[in-house]
Amino acid sequence: MKKQAGLILFFVAALLPGCRAEMTENNLSQLHFVKYDDMEGEKSPEERAVAIKRRIYQIDEVTGCAVVVEGHTAIIGLRLKENMEQNDMSRVKKEADSAAKEADESIQSTSITMNSYIVSLIEDMEQKRAG
Repeated sequence: MKKQAGLILFFVAALLPGCRAEMTENNLSQLHFVKYDDMEGEKSPEERAVAIKRRIYQIDEVTGCAVVVEGHTAIIGLRLKENMEQNDMSRVKKEADSAAKEADESIQSTSITMNSYIVSLIEDMEQKRAG
C-alpha cells in the first residue's frame, strides 16, 4: 500500500509541473564586439594628455606632472614644491582638476595623486604610451 501511494505521489508530482523539457538557446554567436574608439574628436589620448599637462604646468606650485587619459578620465600624478601645507595641497589638487576639465572638455572625471610612488608609475605608463 505504501509503495502504491509512493508511486501515485511520484506521478502526480511529475505531471503537475509538466513533463516537457525546454532548451534555452544560447545566442553568443550573434554578439558583436566593438573596438573602443580611442580618438576623442580629432585628438588621440596622448595628444589630450599633453594639452592637459600644459595647462597643469601653469599652476605655480606644480614642479612636475604626469597625465594619462583613458576615455573620459584623466589620471594625473603631481609633483609639488616641497614643504607645502595640507590646505595648499588640497587647493592645488582642485586647481589641477579644473585645469584638466578646461583643457579637454570631454574629461568627466579625474584621479589625482601626489604620492611619489604612484606618480612614478603614472610617469612610466605615460612614457610607454608615448612610444
